[in-house]
Amino acid sequence: MAQGAENIIVNDDLLSKYFSGEASPEEAIAIDEWKLSNEINQQEFSSLWSVWNHASLRTHKVGDIQSAWQELQPLPKRLPSRRITLLRWAAAASVLFTVVISAALLFKINNKTPQQKTVTASLHKTTQQVLACGSRVTIFPGSSLTYPLSSEGDERHVILNGSGYFDVKTLANKPFIVTAGPVRIKVLGTAFHVSETDTAITIKVVSGKILTSAAGQQLIISGGETGKYLKNEKQLVQVQEQYTFHFDNENLAVVIAALSRAYHKKIIIRDPEIATLKISSNFENKSLDYILEVIAITLNVKYTPNPNNDEIYFDNAN
Repeated sequence: MAQGAENIIVNDDLLSKYFSGEASPEEAIAIDEWKLSNEINQQEFSSLWSVWNHASLRTHKVGDIQSAWQELQPLPKRLPSRRITLLRWAAAASVLFTVVISAALLFKINNKTPQQKTVTASLHKTTQQVLACGSRVTIFPGSSLTYPLSSEGDERHVILNGSGYFDVKTLANKPFIVTAGPVRIKVLGTAFHVSETDTAITIKVVSGKILTSAAGQQLIISGGETGKYLKNEKQLVQVQEQYTFHFDNENLAVVIAALSRAYHKKIIIRDPEIATLKISSNFENKSLDYILEVIAITLNVKYTPNPNNDEIYFDNAN
């Protein structure tokens, strides 16, 4: 026996340390030599080791200390009474471990977040996305949207990287949240557009009302109004958008594209024959309705707003 091992007494506490891998080298040697000293010790060691493994492997089952102990009742008849403490400890540890794991799994299941998906629009085309709640999002070229695949939870939260147009379906007590960089936009039901540049994030509300927050500030933006977050200044401000257009013998298709980008409206030319009609005109700080009316009169075409999907159609007036 190694030096120091001969003075070690093999008892319940030491065997517990041995089975759990916490015994020192000297203690392990003492147990090994005790085990090999006679056949009775070998049988007792094998029985205890089997009970220990049995208790550990059954941690996936739900039980209690009393039922676990009942399974071990025959053992004291063939084992010394001093082993009872160890067996009770092993059974209790098994049940306690089961309870802890079950509670952790239940907590994880109850607190899981809905599965997310990210959609990215190509560089030359917009992408339409209908969310689980029925809201519709137009993702502009080169932009991306991350959204939940279900509408579970207390709120509907999406993340926009770039520019997009939102037509939000109203759901009572379930606000729609858009995160765009450092800006957080909270709505109950409305239509609005979000665009991002290197210096600012712009929110233009078409209808309804939204609450925007960023850098500890809040701003309420109503339909027809525009809010802007200035990145460098870290300021959230309300702005009055002003546009100046100068068209010199431009095709109607080019003019419509410029107006769509500026006013965040989807304007569609349904009659291909009028797409190449030419127009020359200047517009400074005019409303979109005014500009469209001038175009319609000048080119003898007609336009029709569609309030259901916020689109405007151009057709031949004849």
